Amino acid sequence: MKFTAQKGDFDSIQCDVLIVGMFEGEENGFTKTVDDQLKHELATAIKNKDFVGETGQLKLVSTLGNLAAQKVLFVGMGKKSNYTLEQLRRAASSSLKVARDTGAKRIVTTLHLLDMKESEKVVALTEGMLLGNYRFSQFKLEEKKKEKNVEEVIVVAEDMENARKAIEKAEVLSTATLHVRDLVNMPPNIATPTYLADEALKLKKLGVKVNVYDKKELEKMKFNAMLSVAQGSAQEPKFVVMEYGKGKELYTFVGKGITFDSGGLDIKPPKMMEDMKSDMAGAAAVIGIMEAAAKLKLPVHIIGAFPTCENMPSGTAYRPSDVITAYNGKTIEMMNTDAEGRMVLSDALAYVEKKFKPSVMIDLATLTGACVIALGYWATGMLSDDDKLCEELVAAGNETYERVWRLPLWDEYKENMKSDVAEVRSIGKGFDSGTIEGAVFLQHFVDKVKWVHLDIAGTAWFNADKHYFSRGGTGVGVRLLVKWLEHRVGQ
Repeated sequence: MKFTAQKGDFDSIQCDVLIVGMFEGEENGFTKTVDDQLKHELATAIKNKDFVGETGQLKLVSTLGNLAAQKVLFVGMGKKSNYTLEQLRRAASSSLKVARDTGAKRIVTTLHLLDMKESEKVVALTEGMLLGNYRFSQFKLEEKKKEKNVEEVIVVAEDMENARKAIEKAEVLSTATLHVRDLVNMPPNIATPTYLADEALKLKKLGVKVNVYDKKELEKMKFNAMLSVAQGSAQEPKFVVMEYGKGKELYTFVGKGITFDSGGLDIKPPKMMEDMKSDMAGAAAVIGIMEAAAKLKLPVHIIGAFPTCENMPSGTAYRPSDVITAYNGKTIEMMNTDAEGRMVLSDALAYVEKKFKPSVMIDLATLTGACVIALGYWATGMLSDDDKLCEELVAAGNETYERVWRLPLWDEYKENMKSDVAEVRSIGKGFDSGTIEGAVFLQHFVDKVKWVHLDIAGTAWFNADKHYFSRGGTGVGVRLLVKWLEHRVGQ
């Protein structure tokens, strides 16, 4: 789907569908211009209360040759006082889908011209359409042949140069996010640890340095916690380190990359295992962040790293009550083999801090089901001792609508993680505050660096279509952390 910016009379551009937005109860210059040529069909609909501009309302009208467009799609934008960029993203997504399903190949949109700064709106509009257009249909061969696709979106703009830049930026962010969705949605027999490492290696063409460490190298590096998880699977584990850019400050992102999580010997119930191909969403997000940063040529020095393996039950699998010495020398009493994510992250976090001495380290992990219970699917759990970093991430999350919610990381939670036979238990002595205790565990493998843990268990995967998300991987983390990086470098 190609996006172009065009200046001129929006109602004179040849297209299949013209998209026009309206605030609730407030006609505007766009709607009036179009409605005059449609013999006041919109005015009649408003009078009859068939369409008043409420959020989510859509009205498709055939122009019968009275306009350059074959059809006009009126889109309700809700109350003007409540209007946000997120409202625009969602409206852009829903309108794109309606236009696409009519068989439209070329559409023109003025949705973004209602309010706010134009460049910000063009980014949100483009994101909403590209993300909303996503379908994971690689394996639905017959269905894919019948798919309808919009070929061109013309964005009516006043400031052409800034509109083009905004489109280019949104395309980069959306493409990286959709890449993450593809990785998360890919079946686990294909998206193995080796596959994930190979996807990272593709970033070399963007100027990203990539190193992949195999099992033998991990044994030499004493990644014992990670290897203990991997030992139950026939798939070889990998540890991937990517580096981009230069700068005084070094920012690092570490992602959990469990390409399939059966639970190990503490095996999950069948229904809870169905979507466990998504347990590598943190690692996929790190790939997406590196891709977007490189394409945008951000003036930053960043490292993305992820440990990746499977967690499987077998005669060689690790056991509850095993004691394992991690990379940093601390001993772990493994209490539940389904708490594998923190094991692989423990080695990765300790290694990244010691090897690279970053200014900031942020990890992303589908770590705990408890986070879904606590926050549901619309907020990522955030845990850190650094107030300023948390404030920055909250701000970035509010702008991108990949919102984060801070949970406490108080000393009182540490008591429950003490082991009788090792330095730390892998899980607490009960079923309370599971998300917090997961972060408490990870703290044992972070020394002095400023660190934030993002639990994306609820936000990385949706079980149904929602707004510009389709069922499956969401690609969460890319837009959030790229926005945070932009703020950090003053962009």
